[in-house]
This record gives sequence, C-alpha cells and structure tokens, in this order.
Amino acid sequence: MAAEKQSPFLSGGPTRRDRLPVLVGPLVGVLAALVCGISVLTGVVVVHNMQQELTGVRRELSALQTENTGLRDLQQELTGVRRELSVLQTENTGLRDLQQELTGVRRELSALQTENTGLRDLQQELTGVRRELSALQTENTGLRDLQQELTGVRRELSVLQTENTGLRERLVAVENLLDGKLAGQDWTVDESEEGGDQGAEVASTSLDDAVRVKRQAIGSSGLFDRCPQGPPGRDGRDGPAGQPGTDGQPGRDGRDGVQGMTGPTGPVGVQGPPGDKGDTGSPGRDGAQGAGGSVYTRWGRKTCADNRGAELVYSGVAGGTQHDHPGGGTNYQCLPTNPQWGRYQDGVQGWKAYMYGAEYQLNTNVPFGSTSLHDNDVPCAVCYVPTRGSKLMIPARNTCPTDWTQEYDGYLMAGYYNHAGAKEYVCVDEQPEAVTGGHANNDGALFYPVEARCGSLPCPNYVEGRELTCVVCTK
Repeated sequence: MAAEKQSPFLSGGPTRRDRLPVLVGPLVGVLAALVCGISVLTGVVVVHNMQQELTGVRRELSALQTENTGLRDLQQELTGVRRELSVLQTENTGLRDLQQELTGVRRELSALQTENTGLRDLQQELTGVRRELSALQTENTGLRDLQQELTGVRRELSVLQTENTGLRERLVAVENLLDGKLAGQDWTVDESEEGGDQGAEVASTSLDDAVRVKRQAIGSSGLFDRCPQGPPGRDGRDGPAGQPGTDGQPGRDGRDGVQGMTGPTGPVGVQGPPGDKGDTGSPGRDGAQGAGGSVYTRWGRKTCADNRGAELVYSGVAGGTQHDHPGGGTNYQCLPTNPQWGRYQDGVQGWKAYMYGAEYQLNTNVPFGSTSLHDNDVPCAVCYVPTRGSKLMIPARNTCPTDWTQEYDGYLMAGYYNHAGAKEYVCVDEQPEAVTGGHANNDGALFYPVEARCGSLPCPNYVEGRELTCVVCTK
C-alpha cells in the first residue's frame, strides 16, 4: 500500500482549524465598523431631513406671521373703511336732507313762478286799465270842453231868455193896451209875407183871441209907434206837453268804469249746499317738526353719538340680574349715577329681586381688539332724537337701510350661554368705554360677545363661530 501524500500547505505548519479564529476576529471588526458607519450615516441623513423639515416649518411659520401681519393690517384698514363708511352714510343722510330741502325750495319756486305769472297777468290787466283810464281821461277832457261849451250855450240861452222875457212883457203891455180898444169887436188882419204866397191869418172874436194876435199883425197896426215901452211882464204859463217823440237809435256800449272802493262786509248769509270736490292742490311746504322722536340706549358709551340731533337724556351704568341666578329680570338696565329714593329699608331682607352692576367678559382680543376691558364695569347713555320717531336695532349688520339714520354700530352681546340667568341681546358700541374706577371682578350681570352657530342658522352666509355685529338706526 502506497504511502499518503500530504499537502504542501499542511506540511510542517498549523492546520486549517488552527487558523480559523485568526480570520474571524478581523472580519467581525470590519462588520462592526461597517454597521457603525451605516448607523452614523443614517443618523446624519435623519438629522439632515429633520433640519430641512424644521427649515420648512420655519418658513411656513414666517409666512403665517407675514399673513397674520397682513390680516392685522387688513383688519385695521377694514376698521378705517367702516369709519369712513359711517362718515359717508352720515354725509349721505345730510345730502338727502339737503335734497329734500331743495325739493321744498323748488316747490316754493314753482309756487312763486305761478304767482309771478298771475302778477304778470295782473300787470297786463293794469296796463290795459291804465290805457282805458287814459282814454277816459281824454274823453273826460273832451267832455269838459263840451261842458264848457254847454255852459256858454246856457249863458247865451239865458241871455236869449232874458230878451224873450222882455219881448213877452212888451207883448203883455200891448195886450193890455188893446184890451180897451178891441174889446167886443171882431177883426181880421191879413198880412202876406214879402215874396210869399201864403199869409198869416189871425181871427179873434173875444179878448182871449186878441191876446194871441201875431206880432206881425200887431207891429203892422202902428200902436208901438204911439205907446212908450212898458216894464217887463211876468213869465207866461207853461204850454201843454207835446206828444212823446219816437225812440232814438241805441247808443254804443260805454267803456267799463273804474272799479269802486270795496263796500262794507255784509252779514253772513245762510250756508249753502256743499259744492263739488275741487282738484288736489300742489303739496305745501313742510311744517314745523311736531312732538315725538325716539329714545335709544347706547351700551358701552357715556355719551350719545354725534349724529345730527341726538340729545343726552342721562348717562349711567349698566345693571341687571346676577348671572347665575335663575330668577329676576332678564333685560339689562341703564341705571343713572344719581339715584333718587322713595320709601326704603336698608339692608337685604330677602323675598326681593336684586339689581347688580354689569361687567365685560372678554377672554380674547376679538371683537374689540383687546382684552383690557375684561371685568370692567359697563357704562351706558340714554339718548333722545326729537326729529326721528322710529328706532331699530339690527343684529348681524353694521349699516342701516336706505333712508334710515345710523346712530351707532358695534357688536352683539348677551349673557353666557350656560349661565342660569338669561339676558337679552343688546348692541354694544364698537369702541366701548369703561366706568372709571370699576375694574374689579365682582361679576353680577355679564356681557359676552355673541358667536354664530351653523345649523338652523344658514351657513353661508353666516360663519361658524364668527362674532356678530349690530347697528342702531332711527327714522
């Protein structure tokens, strides 16, 4: 049997089993180092990622702060816009009043124009009257001339009458003279006028017939040549009335005479039946403002709004029932600072209702921008507006409807939702004040901001948890 051949690697040295521990130790060290390196690398990667996330968070925080700053600026701008809007509404109200006054002035101007038209018509009529009066004066002047001429004619007629009287007296004298010579005789005198074919015939059989002898016949007898002129005789008797003459042509209408003076007022006559309804006249001017007006309470302020006519009735402090009392009144009261007393008994006797002061309860800066008024007593002011008779508080609005005047705007406040004593909703001014010396946590009646809750309240337009505004308007 041949001898076994040994490996050159095993001859004269350690075996493979002897060298195994020597190789495992370095391998374990390398593996440990590798694991440590991987762990360190993983930690570095994690730290790097965390650092990047932190950087992102810081950037987002910076962006949020920037947005918050912008929101604050926007809130301040919004407050300024609201104030400007309030001023514009006040100016708009003034412009409406001016427009109403302008409408009244236009109506008065229209009435004056109508009166002016009537005056022009009267002036034209007066001009016509003056012309007619001038024509009448001209005619009057002509009438005066005619009157003067008539006066002259009358004078001439008087002279003629005087001459006629003398002739009559002479005739009577002749008749008297003829009484003795012609009595009881019949005689006839015919005398033909020179150049005429018909003569005047006078026949008389008595003394009366002799009296009516024509002057021509008497003159031709030659008696006047032998008798002296006698004194004037008396007037003869009036002759018999003649036959009425025919009617003359109608004369033209005379001019209207000048209106005479107004006569005295006569007695009141019997009332007649009602007449027909006349047409509706034009609107008259606005009369003076009558009694009336409206009263409102400005919560959170000591004075009334400077809003064209609001008068301060009194300034006081808000009060009401203790917030955790289940009984008592439910409405806030504006108590004057100078109370007056009737019959009273000092000390708390029980079996009574209680009146406490009121405090703001503000645990955030919203809605008034600060918590500085927290636990401060609430002031109030009672105001009277004599020119506007209606008052309205509108929740969830900070502007008034058209044609209404805004007295003030602010935020809606009431009692806490979980307190035993319920309170009414009131409108607290957007820039509230505090009662001097009233900063103490005495509770009493409390004022909390009011938030909207979605559900029965429609969202939108309402927003969950948003504080509600309010405004007080008059008209």
